Amino acid sequence: MSSSRADYLIVGAGVFGASTALQLSKQKPSASVCLIDRTPFPCPIAASHDLNKSVRADYEDLFYCGLGIKALERWRNDPLFKQFYYQSGMITIENGPESLGTKIIDNFKKLKVHYEAEVFSPDEMRTRFDGLFADADYSHVTEVYWNPLSGWAEAARAVEATTQAAVDGGVQYVAASVSELLLEDGRCKGIRTTEGRTYYADHVILSTGANTAKLLADTAPEEPGMQVARRITAAAVCEAATDMNEEQKKKYRNMPVFVLDDGVTQGETLPITPDGQMKFIRDVPWKNTVKHQASRQSISVPLTTPARSQWSKPSELPKGLREEIGMVIKGIYGETQGSQLVPQRMRMCCNLSARDGLTQDDDWYICSHPRCANLYVATGGSFHGWKFLPILGEYVVQMLDGELGSEEAKRWAWDRSLTGLPPNPLEPKRELRDIVA
Repeated sequence: MSSSRADYLIVGAGVFGASTALQLSKQKPSASVCLIDRTPFPCPIAASHDLNKSVRADYEDLFYCGLGIKALERWRNDPLFKQFYYQSGMITIENGPESLGTKIIDNFKKLKVHYEAEVFSPDEMRTRFDGLFADADYSHVTEVYWNPLSGWAEAARAVEATTQAAVDGGVQYVAASVSELLLEDGRCKGIRTTEGRTYYADHVILSTGANTAKLLADTAPEEPGMQVARRITAAAVCEAATDMNEEQKKKYRNMPVFVLDDGVTQGETLPITPDGQMKFIRDVPWKNTVKHQASRQSISVPLTTPARSQWSKPSELPKGLREEIGMVIKGIYGETQGSQLVPQRMRMCCNLSARDGLTQDDDWYICSHPRCANLYVATGGSFHGWKFLPILGEYVVQMLDGELGSEEAKRWAWDRSLTGLPPNPLEPKRELRDIVA
């Protein structure tokens, strides 16, 4: 079979891979860069291939709050990204022992940035936001956090445009499935596709999301030091969408992003897209555990085909998923109004509990692999990495050049300590097979 060589080979064209490819094309125009993924871009079953996703800087963690502010500036002003961004505002209701909103506002103050965020009583939800939420019962929560400067972006279109910009800048895009990494004498030389073609590179970057654990297990099943272990878990949440009629489009035209985690309902809804769809998310993940025989590990793996992870007709929607999405809709909008919003399509968004992949501590992995030279990892979005699409590649290139800041290097290291961490609330505790036949 034929082979080729590049200076940089990026496996995975999701948010991490696309952003890295674009940044390499800008900063290293004389370098050869190859970006490879399973299908022509954008990949239809990647976590980043979505209707829309929230874009915000609303973090309790000061570090990610600062990164969010930087990313938001790009969404608002960069010609590549601003065409996909909508400043709708965002409501967050979280019924915890401490005030989430106060913590976030304190972070804005510490960072000395302009903010318009506020915390108000749940009773005000009946009269604000054009009365959209007047039918809902929020009597069991203590406060509502509202940030009019947050918003959302068209997800698949933004990733596609980023990838196209990288290709226009000289990046080679290859549509092929990677079967294994090519290792020799403690170094990664490249990859082999399922068709047997080999691609060699001086730097191999894994932006493989939920597929990372299986790829490393397939490559080096007898080498425990190469494995993902507890670092990343392939996890999935259910998303649903409904087509809005003209009356509904008018009624919901000013709706914000809404995140509800009140101890009863855990989910989200996002504003109507330009083509008239409203999306809902049930934020209680599943895993898909299989026995990897060669490495003798039990690992969670993503669903690999649209037929197994997407349903396009109401009659096809699995009953259990329909009920869970219905809980989210009625929790946010109330029983009467929620009953008028009926899901018509569903998909499993496979996110590395770090396709994206979920990490134990919600920090990403942007690092070299300490037990394999020339191998690098840039993944682990943990259900919050997508919004950083405009800036992720900058940090990956800094890492490749040995110029990553000390805090970033510590947070995103492969061998950072996970000892003593409290359980990640998004760590999946149930199996997908238990709800999807």
